[in-house]
Amino acid sequence: METSPLSHLKRLILPLLLFSFIGNLAVLVSPIFMMQVLDRVVPSGNVNTLIMLLCVALGAIVAHSFVELQRDLCLERTARWIEKIGAGLVVRLCRDDRQVAISDVGALTQFFRSGTAKAALSLPWLPLFILALALIHPLFVILLVAVVGAMLLLSALQSVLTGGTVEEASKLRSLETQVLRDASDPYLSAGLRAIGANLLIRFQTVQSMRHERETSIAATSNRISAILGGVRMASQLLALSLGATLVISGGLTAGGMIGASIIMAKTVQIAESAMSTFNSARQTKLVFSRLQEQFESKQSEATEITDLSGGLTARDLIYPRGGGAPARIDRVSVQLAPGECLAIVGDSGSGKTTLLHALAGIDPCPIGAVFLDETEIRTIGPWTEAKSIGFLPQQARLIKGSLAENISCFAPGAPDVKLIRAAKTAGVHGLISALPEAYETDIGAHPHLLSAGQKQRVALARAIYERPKYLFLDEPNALLDASGERQLCDTLALLKSNGTTIVMVLHRSGIMGLADKVLMLDHGRVADFGPRTEVLGRMSDRKRRIKLPLLPTSLQDLNDWIEAQFLRNNDGAFCQKAVLIGTEIFNVASQEASADLRHGIFTFKFVDDTHCEISMQEDGKSKIAEKMPKIKSLINHPQVDMLDLPSDEIGLAMLSQMTTRFEVKNHKQGTVFFAALSSENVSLEGVPKH
Repeated sequence: METSPLSHLKRLILPLLLFSFIGNLAVLVSPIFMMQVLDRVVPSGNVNTLIMLLCVALGAIVAHSFVELQRDLCLERTARWIEKIGAGLVVRLCRDDRQVAISDVGALTQFFRSGTAKAALSLPWLPLFILALALIHPLFVILLVAVVGAMLLLSALQSVLTGGTVEEASKLRSLETQVLRDASDPYLSAGLRAIGANLLIRFQTVQSMRHERETSIAATSNRISAILGGVRMASQLLALSLGATLVISGGLTAGGMIGASIIMAKTVQIAESAMSTFNSARQTKLVFSRLQEQFESKQSEATEITDLSGGLTARDLIYPRGGGAPARIDRVSVQLAPGECLAIVGDSGSGKTTLLHALAGIDPCPIGAVFLDETEIRTIGPWTEAKSIGFLPQQARLIKGSLAENISCFAPGAPDVKLIRAAKTAGVHGLISALPEAYETDIGAHPHLLSAGQKQRVALARAIYERPKYLFLDEPNALLDASGERQLCDTLALLKSNGTTIVMVLHRSGIMGLADKVLMLDHGRVADFGPRTEVLGRMSDRKRRIKLPLLPTSLQDLNDWIEAQFLRNNDGAFCQKAVLIGTEIFNVASQEASADLRHGIFTFKFVDDTHCEISMQEDGKSKIAEKMPKIKSLINHPQVDMLDLPSDEIGLAMLSQMTTRFEVKNHKQGTVFFAALSSENVSLEGVPKH
């Protein structure tokens, strides 16, 4: 177990207690001086004795001032030292513990800089003042006990009366801060003014509730404070009255009366300070213990590796939710060879991002292990992580600073060669160079200079700045247009050719063609995993049929379904043609009048990479099948103007011309529309419009 540097604070205890002893001892100078002057100098009239006493008292005061100066300097230096070692602790902690440690370091530093430490140092010497009072007369000790007891009783009463209300006010203040933060978040309220307006109303409501609690607390606290102040002032009067009574009875001198009054005031002040700082000192002790444990906790030895090959293995990853809910990730295993690309797909909430974060080491699964080559990712050192792992979130944010600083991750003295190489690889060098200040453009001063998609591409340059062996991307094409998606595809292809292992979460299929393997998640479990063509084939078999009502509102669903069948980036024109043919089949079928709601079952099938088939079957026989001989005959006579035909026959003619084979047949089960089409000659020019 490591030794905590906070243990060095023990060395300060003796010097600080010594400083405190001298400082508190000097407090007795004034009452002793008064006693000697009143009891010796005044009755004897000896000026020389007065001068001697004055010199001794002034010397003691000078020594007291020097000791207090050294004490204050020591406390301030200690506070700075705690901040320094605390910064080292914060850097090495994980993200979840970092904010707590920052708060604890600040609280401990504040303890030494505030009056709490001074009050705590004075408390051990309280018996010194009690002893001095006892030497003057024991009745002063009894009076002190009565006064301090009354003050303790009042403090306890205040805690009882305000404890619950203080806790409520604290919770309301936290809620108030959170609501105001949410109301000011442009990403939360963008385009929805009602959210911001209603949250501001809620902020004012919560603030009013907090003010009510604080008003109640303040009323009780002020009353108790006023009574405490009265007790403190009364203690001085009581001490003087007791002293005067003793003087009258001959049990005390006039000097003793004055000295006892001064010592009584100082003792009551120390006791009151101790009571007011008790909770703060107790909280500081808890903070100190927590920091001590964090410093002493054994940190896992970091492994720094300079030659990772790119192999990735995940074994039985489980990420529990807790509360008996199904796991976010449940027994997921993956293995990738260096330079392979894995696409993680699945419905929303299936655990894709959780798995990506676990594989990247951002949020490791509590159960299971991820290995980069043969090294467990939890043990990889920060240098290796920075050099070998790149990550691109779904909505990347740029930090205030220049574009060069953002791309280089704010590395000092980043060479221009690396910056430009990363920007060119990500396809943003031209974009950045076109800006007035190029790479020195301050993104903080101009936050709206780049669009969301452009920021995403700059963030990609940041992710690949160190030429990592592993690149993790969360829906990298979600914010990109067609041009940006093509550039992303080129970038990832180049990285793959250079041996970078890529893992990406996908919803859109534009860059699916880059994947060597596909992992399909379903409620945190592996529904399918293997080579891309095999997994997509199995996925397609499950999604190649759809049943839709023949209503205008269903047309968009049909188009989206057909588009989802095309997963390759270079199938854009083929996909467009298939969507148009599916739309025409839908329109032709829906034009036939019927009193009942009709449904069509659409089926999609790839014959090979360049040919596919679309069919639609509906219950009942259709009159459209009877028109097909006429349409085929007209197509063989190009001199006929197709625009003179009825709209349904124009649609049939279009389908016949755009497909390699088109049929409409009546069967016992109903009517079947069948279209076979090819990716060759996919130009849509010359198709009749209707």
